Amino acid sequence: MKRAFNPMGLLALPALAALLYLPTGDPDFLGFLGFLVFLRYFRVIPDELFLLTLRRAATLSFLMECILIGPALLFFYLRAPGSNPMPQALGLSFAAALIFFCLYHTYLEWREMRGMV
Repeated sequence: MKRAFNPMGLLALPALAALLYLPTGDPDFLGFLGFLVFLRYFRVIPDELFLLTLRRAATLSFLMECILIGPALLFFYLRAPGSNPMPQALGLSFAAALIFFCLYHTYLEWREMRGMV
């Protein structure tokens, strides 16, 4: 029987950036190891309900990122008018959306497991 490929496991690829810690010694790169949590999805066979919960979590996190980028740009611009607010605003909105995606998808999976769909 052919196993279905779950592309959500590919979200673990940013963890390879943690290898930059070895030549640089910068501990900030070790934060990328958090992406290793997505390796477990290579073993999950995606069914319709899994794809639906994945779509729901991704849609809400994308909307959250779109809503957050504007106020973040304004905040970082007003904080330091002479500097470029884009890197900080993009980083903050991306990190918030990723954290929200992980937490909301975990919540939806927990509800599915408990039969509260």
